[in-house]
Amino acid sequence: MLMTLMLGIGAMAQGVLAKGIGAEGKGLDDLAEGYYREAADSSAEARLRLGMLLERHERYREAIQWLAQADSGATAMAHLAACQAEMREWTAAKQSAEKTIELASEDDNELLASAQGTLALVYCEQENYNNALAWANKAKKSAPQSARAMNVTGIVYFRRGDDNEALRYFREAMKADPQGTDAYFNLGSVYCYRNNPDLAINTLRKGLKENRQSVKLLYCLGWAFMLKDDSGKAIECLEGVLKLDSGYVNAYNRLGDIYFGRGEYNSAIEQYRKAIGIAPKLSEAYRLLGRTYAEKGDYGKAIFNYQKAADINKNDAETYCRIAELAAKQKQTAKEKSNYRRAAKLGHKGAQQWCTKHGVTY
Repeated sequence: MLMTLMLGIGAMAQGVLAKGIGAEGKGLDDLAEGYYREAADSSAEARLRLGMLLERHERYREAIQWLAQADSGATAMAHLAACQAEMREWTAAKQSAEKTIELASEDDNELLASAQGTLALVYCEQENYNNALAWANKAKKSAPQSARAMNVTGIVYFRRGDDNEALRYFREAMKADPQGTDAYFNLGSVYCYRNNPDLAINTLRKGLKENRQSVKLLYCLGWAFMLKDDSGKAIECLEGVLKLDSGYVNAYNRLGDIYFGRGEYNSAIEQYRKAIGIAPKLSEAYRLLGRTYAEKGDYGKAIFNYQKAADINKNDAETYCRIAELAAKQKQTAKEKSNYRRAAKLGHKGAQQWCTKHGVTY
């Protein structure tokens, strides 16, 4: 009797799963998601497909949860690694990518390229660009037409300081996958870094025509409008991001920056605190809070938040300098000296000059 019941549940789940696959094939992603969720308790494939669907819609946190509960095969591991890299969970991403390579067959070219691309991003984050480029080249060799491999290679070149080569790979990625969001996002980001917001806006708007609900593209578009000093459109974009994903931390930080630029310090503080509420280990939000309190003249709270940022990112020499400057204003000589020394040890030229001038060894 029990075996008959279990077989019935399995058949029911398979039927619901099949409906989900059919809906997704017709582009009815919301309907497909509902079917996959209904079948997820009984079907590892439903959990895998749900995770991949959520990944495609840039809902990486939730995708990670479902992919981790899917089967432990190469497909699940490759997509899990990619999502973990998007969330900057670098240790986990490396482990999942290595597991993918271990499990994948020689014919799983796209899976291998995805995992190798993830490892390239891991080493890129560590500023180990030789290893990063080696893994990016492996990804391109595994799947020469892979948009992910091209995007990752472009990211490595950009981080190395070769913007032109990065742009070339991002454009190649766009040709390989005209509907993919990553190439538009990467191109838009480079144009923003080059302070060319008009070109960024044109590129990002083209990407949004392909995927109107892309959080990444909408966020980058907000950044581009910030560069044009169009705070109204920037706020509209960033608030649009948060409607799609209320946990998108960077959107809160950028909204805070807009309010800071307007001199609306309390509104800026509110946004940075929202970011911290979601990501309490994010040093940037604490650093921005410190900056805002310093601008308000509340040096005690400024130092407190800068110190929180430094505790999280112990290699941030600039933050140690900010603490030292504020300590000097409060005549806290010992704190001023110790923080300039920390910054000097990390190679900060201004801090080293201060230490030399004041006879402080570092």
